[in-house]
Amino acid sequence: MAKRRDLKKAVDYLSGELMMETLLYSLQPEIDKAGLEAIMARICSMSAEFRGRIQRPAGNANKQLVKQYYKKIREDFDAEADKICTELMSLNKERSEN
Repeated sequence: MAKRRDLKKAVDYLSGELMMETLLYSLQPEIDKAGLEAIMARICSMSAEFRGRIQRPAGNANKQLVKQYYKKIREDFDAEADKICTELMSLNKERSEN
């Protein structure tokens, strides 16, 4: 099991990278600004949600439950980050089609 500090750093790092990518997309003239703002808000809420979940593990007494809990957090975070990346790519694809 990774340390909570390392998990929080990973969440912060990836959230920062996603936010930077979104900001770079916003420099393109014909991109949907409202869609980008929604994605930015989603990144911020995702980061806060997962940092909060990392702080409160389920079943503190049972190491196996804690290990499963953090594994689930990692899977959920990866899935959410993939969804956000897909949304960013679709915004760019819409821009290039117009």
